[in-house]
Parts: sequence; C-alpha cells; structure tokens
Amino acid sequence: MKFKTTQKAIRANYNKIICVPYCGLQNLLNYESPVAYTVRREGWAADIYDMSGGVAIVTGYAPFGNIRPSYELRERYETQAEKIRYNYSLAWEEQRDALRELQRAFIEEVIRHE
Repeated sequence: MKFKTTQKAIRANYNKIICVPYCGLQNLLNYESPVAYTVRREGWAADIYDMSGGVAIVTGYAPFGNIRPSYELRERYETQAEKIRYNYSLAWEEQRDALRELQRAFIEEVIRHE
C-alpha cells in the first residue's frame, strides 16, 4: 500500500530521482508497485517507485527529480519492455524477472548519461 508524501521528503531520502512523464514507463514498471504518491491542488500528482540503492523513479502528471532521461532513451527501453510484457510464452515470473533486469539496465544507463 502506498502512502502520501511530499516532494521534500522524497528529495531528502533519495540521491537519484528519475523524472518520467505520465505513462512514460508503463511497460517497464508493469510488475512494480509504487511506494508513495504526491498530490497537488487538483489531486494526484505522481507515483514514487523505490528502485533501491538511493534511486527512485517518479512518474505522473507532475513528476519531479534531478535526472530527466531523454525521450529516445525511455522509448528504447519501453519498446523492449513491451516485447517482454506481451511475450505470452513466458510465465509471469519470467516476465517480471526479465523486466527487473531491464529496469537495472535502464537505471544504469540513465545515471551514466546524467
């Protein structure tokens, strides 16, 4: 279950915060659950995914962060994730594990290009 938090609290607890627009990584994060969310005047603003090692991915209508991966980089990983997600010859555990491996590669590349 995710909890309500603030940008200030997230910035204080994570060194690397990857900012992604709404649905920018929906396939890559398919088997992950957000740990927290932020709100704004209009309502829900963003979900926060704890990727361990002081790294968080923030995605939503009003995402924030200190790292903004390029559209091309996001799309490259999202296309690969979509192929894994819709490969019905894999069991869901295999899909989840393959997506987690792809998440690690995405995070490494994003941080390297920072």
